[in-house]
Amino acid sequence: MKKIKRSQTINITYGEKEYEVDLNSTPFDFIKKYNIETNQPVASVLNGHVTRMNKKIKANCVLNFIERNTYQGQKIYESTAVFMFLVAFYKTFPDLNVFIQHSIQQGIFAEVAERELSAEEIKKIEDNMIQMTKEAMPIQKESMNMDLFLESMEENERSDILNLFKYYVPSEIDVYELDGFAEFLYLPLLPNAKHVTEFQIKKYQNGIAIIFPDYEKSTVIGDFKHHESLFQCYREYHRWTKVLKVRTVGQLNRHIMNDSIDERIIIAEALHEQKLAYIASDIIKKDFMPKLILIAGPSSSGKTTFSKRLSVHLKAAGLTTVAVSLDNYFLERSETPKDEEGNYDFESLRAIDVNLFQDQIGKLLAGEKVELPHFDFKEGKKVYKGNFLQLEEDQIMIVEGIHGINPELTKSIEDKFKYRIYISPMTQLNIHRHDRVATSDTRLLRRIVRDSSYRGYSAADTLKQWRHVRTGEAVNIFPFQDVADATFNSALFYEMALLKKKAERELLKVERTDPTFAEAQRLLKFLSFFLPLDEDRIIPSTSIVREFIGGSSFKY
Repeated sequence: MKKIKRSQTINITYGEKEYEVDLNSTPFDFIKKYNIETNQPVASVLNGHVTRMNKKIKANCVLNFIERNTYQGQKIYESTAVFMFLVAFYKTFPDLNVFIQHSIQQGIFAEVAERELSAEEIKKIEDNMIQMTKEAMPIQKESMNMDLFLESMEENERSDILNLFKYYVPSEIDVYELDGFAEFLYLPLLPNAKHVTEFQIKKYQNGIAIIFPDYEKSTVIGDFKHHESLFQCYREYHRWTKVLKVRTVGQLNRHIMNDSIDERIIIAEALHEQKLAYIASDIIKKDFMPKLILIAGPSSSGKTTFSKRLSVHLKAAGLTTVAVSLDNYFLERSETPKDEEGNYDFESLRAIDVNLFQDQIGKLLAGEKVELPHFDFKEGKKVYKGNFLQLEEDQIMIVEGIHGINPELTKSIEDKFKYRIYISPMTQLNIHRHDRVATSDTRLLRRIVRDSSYRGYSAADTLKQWRHVRTGEAVNIFPFQDVADATFNSALFYEMALLKKKAERELLKVERTDPTFAEAQRLLKFLSFFLPLDEDRIIPSTSIVREFIGGSSFKY
C-alpha cells in the first residue's frame, strides 16, 4: 500500500460553503479565522462525531457545532462544571468522598459520604471553582494505558470504576485532567475552565446543589426552588438502591454476570408494587372519595401501564374504574395550534378540546350519561362510536395524559373530586460515582425502542422529535409537579440492560449524514457500558418496562 501524501491544508464544509484551513487547525481556529457567527459552541461535530473544540483536524471534513443553548450543549457544559466541582471538592477536602446523585431543579445534587458539609465549607468549593475560571485553567484530555489507569483506580480505591471496566477492557482509555486531578467521563468536556462562568454551589438539604442556568431559555440563573415531593421521591429511590445493592452500572453488570440479577428484578418490581398499593390506599382512605384520578408525566414515563396497574389495585379494594384518555380530546387537525417552526404543537394544552373535556367530566360527576369521543389520528378528527358512559356510585375515572395535573384542564371541577399523580422515571443509577445516568436519557431510550417497535418511527425520527417533546414538557408538565397528591418513580435499575439490544439496533441504523447521527453515537457510547439482559428473564408481564419492549399482559 502506498503511503498517503498529506497536504498542509484541509477543506472544511460548514453550512453551504467550503473553507480552507491549515492542517491541524482546531474548530476554535476555524471560527477565529473566518469570523464565524456562533452562539457559544461547547463542542464540535466532525463528520458526524462529537469532539472537543480544541480537536486538531487532520482531514477534510464536514463541521458543525453544538451550542450551549441546546439540550446536548447544556449536558456538555454541565458535565464540565461538575468535573470542575469534583476537582475543587477534592482539593478542598482530600479526605472526604462525594457522590453525584441526581438532578434537581436546574441543577445536580451531590452528597458527601462521610459527613454533612456546612454552608461555609461549601462556599470554599465554589471559590475554588471561580478561581479556576479566572486563571483559565486548561482541561486536558489524555489517552492512558488501560492497565495503568486501572492500577491508579485500585490505588485510589475506586471500586465503582474497577467494576465498570471489569467486563470491557480496551487497551487505552481517555481521561480528563485538571489541576492534577484525573477522571474518566464519557461526554466531551470544554477545553478550558474559563468557558464555565455561570454556576452556583449551595448547601441543599443534607448535601450540595450544583446549579446552572437553563441555557435553552437564558444565561441567568433563576431562583432556586425546592420541590419536596420530587426530592423525597429521589430519596426513596436511593433507599431502594441500598436494598437492591445496585448503585452503579458496574454493580448492575456484576449481578448480570453472576446470575444474581433475577432476585433483584423481583425485589425492584415488588418495590413498585408496594408504592402502587400505598397510592391506592391513600385514595381510598380520603374523607371524600375522589372520583377523578389524574395521571400526568413526561413522555415515556410509563403512564399507561401505571394507570392500568393502579386500576387493578383499586378493583382489589372493591372499586370499579373506567379509563378516559386525554388523547381522544384533541382538537380537529385544522384547529390544532402550531409552534414557531410551523409544526403542529401536540404537546400544548391548546391542542386539547378543554371545553368539551370539562363539560363531559362535569356531566359524568353529576351522574349524567355522555358519549365519549374517539380521536382518529389518521383523519385528524374526533368520531363518535356509541361509547356511552354513566358513572356508577363506586366507579372512579382514571384520566391519563401529559396535561392530567395541569390545573387549567380541570379548573371547573372541585378539588375534592380530584386525585393527582405525577409519574416519571427518576433514575438514580450512576455510570460511576462521579458520572450519573440522566433521567431524560432513560425516557429517550424507552421512546426509541417503543416507537420503532409499535409506532413505525425510526430512531432518527424520534431523535428529531425529542427537542420539541422536551420543550413542550418544560411548559406543560414540569411546572405542575408540586400540585400532585402523589409522585411515582417508574425507573427500574435494570432497564438500560434490557433496552440495550433493541436500542442499539435502531441507533446503528442512523446514517452518518443524518443530523441526528452525533446524538445517536452518544447514546451508543452510553449503552456500551451496560451488559445486555435478555427479555426472557423473569420480567413480569405487568412491569412498566413491558410497555416499551413488549410482552405486557395489558392491552394498549
